[in-house]
Amino acid sequence: MNEFTEKNPHARNRARAEKIAIAAEIAETVPAAGKRLPTLDTGGSISVTIKNDSPDDITVLYTGPVTGSLTVKACSGCSAYPLSSTLLSGFRPCGDSGKDYPQRTISLPAGTTYFLHKPRGGSSSAPASDTAKLRSGYVYTECAYTRQSFGTTG
Repeated sequence: MNEFTEKNPHARNRARAEKIAIAAEIAETVPAAGKRLPTLDTGGSISVTIKNDSPDDITVLYTGPVTGSLTVKACSGCSAYPLSSTLLSGFRPCGDSGKDYPQRTISLPAGTTYFLHKPRGGSSSAPASDTAKLRSGYVYTECAYTRQSFGTTG
């Protein structure tokens, strides 16, 4: 699908192919994300804010009732978390009230949405996933962060 969209920028089915490629990439990590083909629908009434607590730009892919992607700039002053700290019960990324985390807000419809957070810019961090059951009347926040790999020091 990615090859089709790159080679056919004006194709009639390009937008659909882009959304299928996004859903397929998410489904590699979260198989449930690939159960249905994405629609061309966009938007919704539920605010979802994606914050970046990572030294890398991140790309966020999402699929569910709607499918899309966005990029959130790197957080200056943020660093990758040691793997051991991410396993602790009190671990709270995006929890420093004194930091101004880069963020983007999107509007999505109610229903189950699958997210994939991918670091950009040569990071060795693996993508992370999240599944959210969005309901009207709530405001949601996703926090992206990077964690050090085995054998790295940041």
